[in-house]
Amino acid sequence: MVSCQEVIKLHSMAEVQIVAGAQGLDRLVRWVHFIDLPDVLPWVQGGELLIITGIGLQGKPEELKRLVQGLIDKKLAGMVINLGPYIESVPDDVVTIAEAANFPLFTLPWKVKLVGVMQEICSYIVMQQTEKHSISSFFEQLLLKPVAAEPELMEHAAVYGYDLSQSQQVVVISAILLTEQKLTRKNAKHNFVLIKTQLEQFVRDFFVMSGQKILLTLWMDKVLFLLPENVQDEKKNRSIVQLLVDQLGEHFTALNVAAGIGSPAPSLQNIRESYLQANKALWFAESLATKQCVYTYESLGIYKLLFEIPLEKLQAYCEEIIGTLEEHDQHYKMDLVNSLFVYFEENGNVVKTSKRLFVHRNTLDYRLKKIEDVSGKKLANSYDRLMLQLGVIIARQIGGGHNRNTYNVKKYEKISHTL
Repeated sequence: MVSCQEVIKLHSMAEVQIVAGAQGLDRLVRWVHFIDLPDVLPWVQGGELLIITGIGLQGKPEELKRLVQGLIDKKLAGMVINLGPYIESVPDDVVTIAEAANFPLFTLPWKVKLVGVMQEICSYIVMQQTEKHSISSFFEQLLLKPVAAEPELMEHAAVYGYDLSQSQQVVVISAILLTEQKLTRKNAKHNFVLIKTQLEQFVRDFFVMSGQKILLTLWMDKVLFLLPENVQDEKKNRSIVQLLVDQLGEHFTALNVAAGIGSPAPSLQNIRESYLQANKALWFAESLATKQCVYTYESLGIYKLLFEIPLEKLQAYCEEIIGTLEEHDQHYKMDLVNSLFVYFEENGNVVKTSKRLFVHRNTLDYRLKKIEDVSGKKLANSYDRLMLQLGVIIARQIGGGHNRNTYNVKKYEKISHTL
């Protein structure tokens, strides 16, 4: 599918005017129909862009109003009115209805040949669907099996205008909390797929507006794309992705958006490795439970090493070092493990730590003393301090534990062994 935004940029739509619903230009167009029957609604299903001249409305403005409301209710992508002898202008009340629903309402002059408009839109939709299917197959070859014929793959990508001759970084974007927010609603599965598709289209439009043609697909419910490495400024790509994620967060206000960026892949054979790295960085970004979070694999520090250690060994170490603290937290309803984690994040600064935890300085001092008593380790001792710090870091990474319900062992295990 393509967006209304893309459709109105086609050559045959050069004289189009948008009279309402500009905020809904990201609506996806499944197909385009030209129907001028007196009762159009039984002939549409949703997702179509409808074109009319108004001949079937018999010059009744109230019928146009009823039609627009019906199209909104049936979730059409938008409507194009061919202004002329049957509809000379769009009534204000029709504009008001469409604007309130963010329903794109367009007009075209009577002189524009609708046959040409229909042909170009349909051809464009088919072409985009073919390209997306081809790109999806392309990513399957890159991610699911060793790359055996790199020159052929590069030529295949070049057919669609993608230059993969330079190093690429894999970027994976997800909308976290989406499942929990949507599954309880009616038509949840449909809404989930629709929003994911809109997310993909938004990313595609973002790069089109910046003049870049990026190899992009919707992969395993996440938006995945290749970004050419910026040799002159290694931080440039992260800035681009951060801007994109910020805009996604502003547009999809009900979602928390996160992104992970893999290391540059010097050849197509290294794309799979960059993808695995991007997934690990994405997992880390999601685990922070903050909005619009972006992480590169290179910025993960010690977590890169921990990802290589078998899960059962990490769990055993975590249990040995902070297991008693977790049991104490569960039994006495305290927050020792999280307090210790924040304390280390703030480099042992008790003032900053107490502010982040929203507790009094004396309360934090009590917790730190209790941590030493329960764990048997002294924060002033560099070796004990290192063991505790590794313990809480691993606890945050692998999940499982009484105070670590934000983190999920199964998800960590899946990310660690992807592909």
